[in-house]
Amino acid sequence: MGILDLMLGRTGTGEQGVEAKSYTLPKDTHGFVYPVAVRRAELEAFDRLVEAEADAPYLEDRTDELQDVFDEVLDGELDATELVERKREIRRAVEPVLERWNDQIEGDVGVVYATSAIDDDLRAFVKLCKQRDEDDDDPFDLPEGFPDAAALLKRVDDATDAQYRAVVHTDLLPEGSGGESGK
Repeated sequence: MGILDLMLGRTGTGEQGVEAKSYTLPKDTHGFVYPVAVRRAELEAFDRLVEAEADAPYLEDRTDELQDVFDEVLDGELDATELVERKREIRRAVEPVLERWNDQIEGDVGVVYATSAIDDDLRAFVKLCKQRDEDDDDPFDLPEGFPDAAALLKRVDDATDAQYRAVVHTDLLPEGSGGESGK
């Protein structure tokens, strides 16, 4: 109960645990994370958002046309194929995070671990989806459950802005997310 008391601000000096003892954990196997409460419905909404974005290609079908425009306007300084790949990478960055979080949640509500990098990836993906939805020429539409996905992003944002972090083994983190070492 000590950690809960600490998070709620109900402890005094020495009440949080063993005073004057510290432990050193290897940075290559442990990292700082932010615990985030999630609902199964929010994860499912994010999964639907990923599927909808993947199923509605827009730039992928127009790389030749885009390249002609880039060549004319920017003297070929930008490669359309590279641009398309960068957009895909935004989605690919969130897929393993969502997969891991779905595996970790057993009921309707649970706790997952986020890093600032995960927060950045989720925010970039939601921003991409909003931009695509606002583009009249893009066939992509935000799925019906988008507000649930946005609620999850807000909670991850709030958690990564908070002072409360935990140290966990990197086996508990989505592949490639690492843990923040000392941030």
